[in-house]
Order: sequence, then C-alpha cells, then structure tokens
Amino acid sequence: MMRRILPAIALLAACGGGPPPAPAPAPMAPPPAPLPRAAEPRNYATLDTSFARLTIFLATTRRAAASERPGDRYGPEDADSLQFASIGVNVPSYRVRGTGDLPRPGSLRANALTYRPDPQRDFYVTSTIPVDSNRFVQRLSADLALSRSRDLLVFVHGYNVSFEDAAVRAAQVAADLNFDGSVVLFSWPSAASVTAYVRDQQSARNAGFQLLRLLKNHAVAAQPDRVHLLGHSMGSEVIGKALTLTAPGDSLLRLSEVVFAAPDVDARVFRREILPRLTPYAAHVTMYASSDDDALRASRVVNGAGRLGLGGDSLVVIDGMDTIDATRVTADVLGHTLFGNQSFLADLAVLLAEGKTPAERRLLPVRKDGLTFYRFRGDRR
Repeated sequence: MMRRILPAIALLAACGGGPPPAPAPAPMAPPPAPLPRAAEPRNYATLDTSFARLTIFLATTRRAAASERPGDRYGPEDADSLQFASIGVNVPSYRVRGTGDLPRPGSLRANALTYRPDPQRDFYVTSTIPVDSNRFVQRLSADLALSRSRDLLVFVHGYNVSFEDAAVRAAQVAADLNFDGSVVLFSWPSAASVTAYVRDQQSARNAGFQLLRLLKNHAVAAQPDRVHLLGHSMGSEVIGKALTLTAPGDSLLRLSEVVFAAPDVDARVFRREILPRLTPYAAHVTMYASSDDDALRASRVVNGAGRLGLGGDSLVVIDGMDTIDATRVTADVLGHTLFGNQSFLADLAVLLAEGKTPAERRLLPVRKDGLTFYRFRGDRR
C-alpha cells in the first residue's frame, strides 16, 4: 500500500501542492565597455612656441549667412532651429600674447580679398563646417576620446557678440584654461550692436529652449563624463530660461560645474525661479560678480531691476551658490570682461578640473548677513 501512496503524494506536489522550484539565476549582464579616452590630458604645450589650430563645436540658433568667409558663416538672424558645425580657430603663441589676451586682426570686416590675418599673432576662425545633428554627436564623441577627462564645457556668450567674436572667445578660454576636454559654443543670434540691447535680451530668452535640447539630447548622446556650463553676461539669461523649462525630476539633465561670469540676469528672478530649478541638476554653482561693472549698472537702469552679477551693497550671497567678488580682477574698462584676467582664469581652471571649493582654491572668505562669500587674495577691502 505504501508503494502506491508515495507516488501519489509526489504527483500532487508536482501539480502545485508544494512550493515551486527556485528559478535559475539570471545571467549577469556584461559590464559596459569603457569609454575611449586618452592616456594623458590634452597638451597645449605647442602654444609656448608656435600658433595652433583648435577645434571647437558649435550649436547655434543663428541663421546661416551667404558668406564664404569662415568667421561670417552665421549672422544675427534667428534660424528657428538648432544648427551644428565644427569650427577651427587659430590660437596665437604665448610668445606674442599673455594669458587672457585676445589679439584680433586689424579689420575683421575687410574685403575677403584683402583679409590677411597673421596666424602667429591673431585669433581668427579658420574653418566652419556645418554638420547634421548625428554627425555633430559623432564628431563630439570622437573629440572627447582625445582627452583623459572626457569633460565637456558648454560656453554661452553674452550681448553684443558676433558669431566670430564668440568663436574666438571660446577658443581663447579653452586654451588659457588648458582645458582637458571638448568645448561646445552655444551661440544665440546677438545683433552684435551696442544699441540692440533689448533685441538681444529677447533673442537670448528665445534661445533657452534650444540650449535645453542641446544639454538633454546631444550632449548626453556624446557620453561625456562631466558637463560644465559657463555663461557670460547675457548668456546667463539663456541659461536661466532653459532652466525654467525643465520638468521636475528630469533624469537626462546632469550638470557638474555651472558658472555664471558677470551674469546679466534679474537678481530677484534668479533667487526665486532659476536657482531652485538649477540645484537639483547641478553638482555645484558658482557666480563671479563685480562692484565696478559699468555694463551691469547700465543694465540695471534699462531693466529697472538689480543684476545678479553686480556687487557692492547688492552682492547676491545665497545658499546653494558660491559667490566670488571679482571686482579687482576684471580685464576691461567697463569692468565686465573676466576672461582676460589671469587670476580669474587660474581660479576657473582649478574649479573645472578639480571641483575644489573656494576655500580649497585659497580665496579669502568674507561674511555677509550670516553667509560667506569670497574674494581673490590681494583684495583686502
């Protein structure tokens, strides 16, 4: 009898009367292939003795112009879509210029037949090659592989800036920072006219959506290790508008260092709307301001509102952002251009390369309303 009962019990168990057998463990997914990268950082040593041709990448909302001259390939009109290009820029040697200097040919608007820049002495655009979005991502990814860090720096220029002005400035910043990574210039359609401030301001705001597309789609697709965002003057307006368009919890937007240099943006709007949208996506936010910025003083009058980059009594010191008083390190008569100053460039280089805090960068701490901002050493006000 027992011989008949035991097979029956086994059959009932097989029909669901007992726990199912444990599933076989799923095979482990292979680790992702390491991203290609150089064994050593980019080498700018050739600039010590000779000029060099630097490649930067362009994402722009400027309309293409009917010009064969590389520096005039994009004009001041809005293209209504994002355009892409690879740009070659001649960078002169440090034998004929100092760090931060931006020597240009005597007449950038001369007739093409008589336009003869000197590669030993001048910054100028040598080539502008339009590409589609797929080719842009491919070329950017390949360029990132030539660096050890695979860092990406997105530079957004300010008001009263032509396409060529923006391109040579981006190249100068990359070279003088000794930046180990790739640079994308985001160029919006500034009229490049001192009388077109209001028009430029609206163009900057209109470009915010396309900057957000660049950061979320094309920059991500190129697979950089880190993405840094650097805005100068009215370029901060472009960044601000892009951030106000983000959706809560957007998983595609990931930024490392976000830097506002002499930002021409409403200080109250920045406090209320921009910084709260920025902090979830940025590892670190830094702002360089000046109390002697005549351009931002004029902007305050035009806009009837305080500007984020204006220092002095109105200096913005707020949780979630490092404020650097750069009054003594501006490099032009208006006190608005920082990229020509060696102290500023040296500080920015350490910030982007190493992510060090202001204290670790040996800036001087100053207390204001219970919070801390910083000044450059030698500034004992």
